[in-house]
Amino acid sequence: MFTPPAAAQDRVVVRMERAVLPFVPATVGGMDLIVTGRQRIGVTGPNGSGKSTLLRAMAGHVLPLAGSVTTHVPVAWLDQRLAGLDPDTSVLAQLREANPGEVESALRTRLALLGLDARLIEDPSGRLSGGERLKAALACVLYAEQPAGLLLLDEPGNHLDLDGLEALERMLRQYRGALVIVSHDEALLERLDLTHRLALSREGARLSPC
Repeated sequence: MFTPPAAAQDRVVVRMERAVLPFVPATVGGMDLIVTGRQRIGVTGPNGSGKSTLLRAMAGHVLPLAGSVTTHVPVAWLDQRLAGLDPDTSVLAQLREANPGEVESALRTRLALLGLDARLIEDPSGRLSGGERLKAALACVLYAEQPAGLLLLDEPGNHLDLDGLEALERMLRQYRGALVIVSHDEALLERLDLTHRLALSREGARLSPC
């Protein structure tokens, strides 16, 4: 079970007020959105509707053109390039840095359960396949000593085979923080116990309960 700090469970983790974002079609007056600590939101929409930009804004990497986007908890953002994973450092070393209080044998076991064997986790992460790198990046986020209170994922299933998708689903179902995931894979979204769907279009955004 991957549980963020208790203080983040029942409070607002992201607040968007009249936010106008680059490349995101604005509703009249901008976008208003509140994400709480237990929400699990699937973001859908056609290419060019601003899905990735929305996540980048929540992560603090894009500033709104107008209005505000405020995040109140530590954020883990995994973009499609997995830019947060150091390609020159081994997976094991990066996970050890994220969770220095855990014994190495436990870290190795957790990585093995994801299909990352002893050889892979000692190689520089840049040598791994796309699916292996995604598993490694998720492990560093979810197995951290203190997991992030908000997890942002941009098309995480793109590089995964069936076994990888099943491992991803297991990890995300166990995560107890706020989750915002962009995906075109309806089957994946259906299996993640989402609480809401956020549909983006050229007409704006619509948040609906599942």
